[in-house]
Amino acid sequence: MVYSYQVVKFQTISFVNGVHWSQSVGDKGILYKSLKDPFSKLIVQSLNGSKKLYHIPKDRTVVVNNDTVHFLGEPA
Repeated sequence: MVYSYQVVKFQTISFVNGVHWSQSVGDKGILYKSLKDPFSKLIVQSLNGSKKLYHIPKDRTVVVNNDTVHFLGEPA
């Protein structure tokens, strides 16, 4: 699977399989780290209402800052 860098403006984010994520706060925003591969997934609902499911590779960090989410992942 080839992962690419995603920057998405969002309305809501759902972290699927919640036990597979760690959360912390950094200077760039709220950081969520993927702990298990390939079960770490997130659902991003964009401002226009569309929803997309993404796979996040293990040990990668998702950065949430204001209304934008930054991560390395691939649409499922």
